[in-house]
Amino acid sequence: MKKQFMGSKTVLGLLTILLAGMSSAGAGEAADRSSAKKGKAINYDEMVVVPAGKFIFGKPGSTKEISLPAFSIDKYEVTNKQYAKFNLDHKYGKGGDNYPVTMVSIAEASDHCAALDKRLPTEQEWEKAARGTDGRLYPWGNEFDKVLCITKENAAVEGQPALIAPVGSCEKGQSPYGAMDMAGNVWEWTSSWNERYSVLRGGSFFEGRESSTVYSFLLSIPDDAKDYVGFRCVKDIK
Repeated sequence: MKKQFMGSKTVLGLLTILLAGMSSAGAGEAADRSSAKKGKAINYDEMVVVPAGKFIFGKPGSTKEISLPAFSIDKYEVTNKQYAKFNLDHKYGKGGDNYPVTMVSIAEASDHCAALDKRLPTEQEWEKAARGTDGRLYPWGNEFDKVLCITKENAAVEGQPALIAPVGSCEKGQSPYGAMDMAGNVWEWTSSWNERYSVLRGGSFFEGRESSTVYSFLLSIPDDAKDYVGFRCVKDIK
């Protein structure tokens, strides 16, 4: 799937953020209580390992086999709280600590990763981390399930966007390597380019199921920043 965003979804985006801000505190507290009950604290800095080897890359009908060296990738999308540690001017609403950071350009995302001795993933690395080696269509398998991701299908009102969610909200939608939110929630910057456009992966709460496949991508001018775009980082394994 090939799309470009040049315009703005600002009005709906601001509405979405406002609604998310109104509900984020309660949602965050509920998530914390749930984790506490399970006796499981979430480490938002955790990375998962993607082993070296071959995998099936690309859209069905035009796939190819690619081999990559081993690397580690953030288990979760970078959160507001994590981003604010290195970007003191970053402001966000109360209760938004563990929501994915948005409104960041590719340069800002790259700088954040570099501050942690990491980098943005290539689109090939991103796809392998989301897809595994068997050519599946979604991180969890071949059938779409709105319970396993945050996309437009989760909207409370048909025809409207869903609400952005805290990272890791759909635990059962994880990839074969344990990476979370690689379908929906927010599009993610990669270091790959298509001519003069930057390549994003993963779909978002703003789009539907067709954008949440592991091979879907979005093209953007590199200095753009949107309320439905975030990122995660990778680290080479030496």
